Amino acid sequence: MGKEHKEYTWNLIAKKLAGEATPQELRELEVLLRNNPELHYPVQTIADLWEHTSTADRRLAEEAFGRHLDRIEELNFVFNAISGNSTEYPEKGSKHRIGKALILVSSLAAIFTAIWFFTRPAASPAPIAASRPTPAGREIVTNTGSRTRLTLPDSTHVWINAGSRIQYAKTFGQTTREVNLTGEAFFDVAPDPSRPFVIHTAHVDIRVLGTSFNIKSYPTDKTTEATLIRGSIEVSIRNRPSDKIILQPNEKLVVSNEDSLLIKIPRRREIKPESIVVISKPTYEHHSGAMIETSWVDNKLIFQAEPFSDLARQMERWYGVTIRFENPAEEDLQFTGTFEKETIRQALDALKLTARFDYRIEGNEVTIYN
Repeated sequence: MGKEHKEYTWNLIAKKLAGEATPQELRELEVLLRNNPELHYPVQTIADLWEHTSTADRRLAEEAFGRHLDRIEELNFVFNAISGNSTEYPEKGSKHRIGKALILVSSLAAIFTAIWFFTRPAASPAPIAASRPTPAGREIVTNTGSRTRLTLPDSTHVWINAGSRIQYAKTFGQTTREVNLTGEAFFDVAPDPSRPFVIHTAHVDIRVLGTSFNIKSYPTDKTTEATLIRGSIEVSIRNRPSDKIILQPNEKLVVSNEDSLLIKIPRRREIKPESIVVISKPTYEHHSGAMIETSWVDNKLIFQAEPFSDLARQMERWYGVTIRFENPAEEDLQFTGTFEKETIRQALDALKLTARFDYRIEGNEVTIYN
């Protein structure tokens, strides 16, 4: 994305925050974000900052910005408008809202897009569940209900989701860079063309030079998934080593954990029973535009038309509980929503608003019944 294009994108974001974007501009912004997925994290963070600013703070900021604009006008400076080719602002109150939003966006955009991987806090304040040496090297394990972040010896940054495990050898970074992953992790790989970064999972091997992507490979899941944000990765399927797939930015690879036929289906989220590989696009939350596959890095569990059985597995890892169904028919219920700060009880109560079921909690075990 060129410099002018980026500036126009941030201007659209500022107008959206200020509530002054037209329906056409909102549609244009949605297209821009879908075509540039690397912007989702900084945009979401800026939006969160805007939404959590108190009314009093916003009023003070708007007054300060108004005085700033008045001073510029007194000095006879000419400045560009927020969007497109227009040189006029809307009414004054609107000008202040858009201007304040633009200051926030322009001040943080460059910082977030350049270094958000290196400075953002871990997805959960919980410490690493276990980081211990092994005879071969080192092992990092996160318990269910806990997420963490670490920096590997080569400066690669890794976010590790709940119930996951990463292992690497003592010689990591010296001649090779290889890790074994069980579970889910987001990698921002430090570039080093002389030493490719390789991730081994139970069903696929991923080879990269320098890139950002998410990989999900839980033993209890039916599929292994890789979602690429930037760069490129080469995926090799363990039981079909001759099949190598190059993934491009904003593409998602879904590999069936059961041996079957190799097939590519564009823009399909679900995997067919007869296919071992599906290449599609990442999925986005309808309202915020957040990428669902990587929302856990922002400590959010987002789901769309998710069967209760699949959602239950995610909630087990998210909350550190065990969920069982008394009636198999309830596993087919579908839900759409977002969990962020809710407790397990609050989350289940929210689900009950759209479906007929009840639950009981005994210790760490949740039972779903009719």
